[in-house]
Amino acid sequence: MLPFLVILALAACAPRRVAPLPDPNPTNPLARAAVEEWRIWGRIVIEGWPEQRPPDTAATPGRFARLTGYWSSVPGGWRIAQQHEDLRSGIAALEARLAAEAGEENEARPMPQASIDDLAFYADPAWSAAFISAVARLANMPESDLPSTSRHARYIDAILDRAMNDPEDAPFTPHAPEDQAPVPGDLLCADRAWVRLSHWVERLAERGRPRPMHCDVVVRTMPGMIEAIGGNVQGTVALRRFPADRTGRVLPAPYDRPGFILLLAARRPPPS
Repeated sequence: MLPFLVILALAACAPRRVAPLPDPNPTNPLARAAVEEWRIWGRIVIEGWPEQRPPDTAATPGRFARLTGYWSSVPGGWRIAQQHEDLRSGIAALEARLAAEAGEENEARPMPQASIDDLAFYADPAWSAAFISAVARLANMPESDLPSTSRHARYIDAILDRAMNDPEDAPFTPHAPEDQAPVPGDLLCADRAWVRLSHWVERLAERGRPRPMHCDVVVRTMPGMIEAIGGNVQGTVALRRFPADRTGRVLPAPYDRPGFILLLAARRPPPS
């Protein structure tokens, strides 16, 4: 009887498994294109700001082709795509030659394996802005709405210029994340600089200057949670889940992590 009671007690203390959520199904074209890319990459989900990388970081041929395609979608990015392809094929050829020279007896000293089969090998230069640019093109967004670029700050500056000079027709309007809840199709942007902006308005005075940033496409919101998809997140395309308050606004990041400073709200369609 005692062992049975112990088993019951352990079962009661065990954490409950949460049923996986269905895939997001947004109607906004930008969010829908981001979800399609996320599916191609294997539906990787990351909760908040984890320390460890997800278990699946394999640079499969399919993923590698998507990554080089993102680079090819931005001005000058074809050079980086070509560098990745040349390096990958060159190392693979070298490994094959060394394996052949070693022979079946494998008497030669093994050479340390290069990490060409891990996505971390291709994380530099950072490709998260190229991902956003590629998704915008897949969503048939015009260049004037979100320019193709390898740096987030460049398209953010272009969007801010449009919002300041043509607010009626601007594709996005800037807000502080604490002032408005996002919806699918919006962009949540974080400042990754060592000295961070305290408010997005400060960016207006430094437009055109380099600043490391990162944006994710919001694809779904629900009570207490925001889901957004980004590229080069822990080296992959991932859906990230961020905590939200009861009104749907994203909560601040941990003090040692880049927090969101800008919400680019997509233009809402007129009511029918």
